[in-house]
Formats: sequence, structure tokens, C-alpha cells
Amino acid sequence: MTSHDPYLSRRHLLRLAAAAAAVGATGAALVPDDAGAVRRDGGGKHFVLVHGAWHGAWCWYKVTPALERAGHRVSALDLPSAGIDGAPPAGVTLQSQVERVVAHLDALAAPVILVGHSAGGAVVSMAAEARPEKIEKLVYLTAFLLPDGLSLGVAGLQDEESLLTRHLVFGTDGTVDVERAARRQIFYGGCGDRDVALAQALLKPIGSRTVTDPVRVGSAFAGVRRFYVTCLRDQTISPAAQRGMYTALPCEAVLPIPSDHSPFLSQPGRLVRALQRIARA
Repeated sequence: MTSHDPYLSRRHLLRLAAAAAAVGATGAALVPDDAGAVRRDGGGKHFVLVHGAWHGAWCWYKVTPALERAGHRVSALDLPSAGIDGAPPAGVTLQSQVERVVAHLDALAAPVILVGHSAGGAVVSMAAEARPEKIEKLVYLTAFLLPDGLSLGVAGLQDEESLLTRHLVFGTDGTVDVERAARRQIFYGGCGDRDVALAQALLKPIGSRTVTDPVRVGSAFAGVRRFYVTCLRDQTISPAAQRGMYTALPCEAVLPIPSDHSPFLSQPGRLVRALQRIARA
């Protein structure tokens, strides 16, 4: 990394992503027709957004400004080796991802609403075990909500309806990727061409230990309020698998979105409204 402020650099990347998707359109393209009116909340919250595997903070580029317009504060993080982070992916572990989130939480004065997408669910669970006092609510966005001792890889293999496990590419350098030709069907079935092109340009391989290391949670995690946003057209984590997870580890509320695996791109308005409902709960 250079000496530039990483937060400013990340914000710059989010602005570039927004500009790329809005070429030839007005600024309204950042929140598509599904958004409706965004309600401004009087008591703004601080959302910390944690992306899933292969993605980065860039994937929240539509959600971040919408939540901010509604009166909230937002931090979108890059986990190690993701987005603009230059760490070699093969050396990244699940614990090092958790430590990135915990370091951010430690720098904040007030508790946050911590949102984990997909594989980010394991990260936010372990962050809640480490810093329960820093988290007002946990939100699992079509995410892995796993018990102690289970890994993402094992949980993924148990999901017989998922398309993801059929299209993984394992590198000899300890990384895991997804076949390029299959990514749209797996992740972005409801997304427009511009967002798919953007994602294809920004997805990065992950380290294998992020999916083979077991989740470690206990009583501290169990004491944090949990919410689940389930995506009903998901081809990555099937709706049946999602239901199995939030049934085994019950959440305070389950909010459905008729979306693919990436509602932050395909249905950001519905996602923002779901997050606002959770903020008010």
C-alpha cells in the first residue's frame, strides 16, 4: 500500500464503481426502480458492511450512499487480500479476516450493526464472539450462520442445491476461484450487464484457509441480537440451506427478498429497506 489513507482510497473505488455503472444514465441509476422512497431515520445507526468471498467493499457501492441518505453512518470494509487490499490471498486465514473487523470495531466509540454477506457471515459471527459489546445487532445477508466447529467448506458441500461447488477452481498456490463463465448464473442472476461486468473486473481469488478453518463461537456470540435477510432466488446458498441455518440458530427476525445472491447490486432498494427495518427493531 502507498501512504494514502486507505479509507479515502476505498471511497474513491466506490465512486469509480458508481460512475462505471451509471455511464450513459443519470445519478438515479445508483438506486434502481426497486428502491421506492428511502425513509430517513431519525436515530441514525452505524452500519459496518462485510463482504463475502471473492468480493470487496466495492460491492456495497449502491447500498452505502442510500443508507447515508437515510441518515446512517456506513463503513464498508475490505477483508485481507480483497478489494484494494494487497495481501497475498494464500496467506489469509479466517482468523485474520476476523481480526480486520475487530480492529475496526475497536476504533469506534459506539456499538454498530454488523452486516455479513455470504462467507462474511462466519467473519461477523467470530467478531461478535470477540467483541460482543461492540455490536448492537448482527445481520446475516444470505450468509453462513454456522455453529462452533463447522467450516464454510463443509457447510457449502452440504448444500446440494448450490451451483457454486460445481464451479470452483483450486489453484496450486492455495487459492480458490470461481469459473468465470459461471459467475453470472451463480452470483448475479438478477443483475444488469454493467454490474456483472464491474464484478467480473473486481472479483479476486480467496485463500483456501478462509473456507477450511472452522468457525469458533460461544456464549458471547450467542448473546448478540441476530437478524437474517434471506434471498429467495439465491443460486450460491440455496434458500433451503439458508432456512436450515436460521432454524438451527434462530434469529430475532427473518426478512425475505426475492433476490439472487447479490441484492446489493440487483435489488439495493429492497435491501436498504430491510436494513432500515432491522435498525428500527
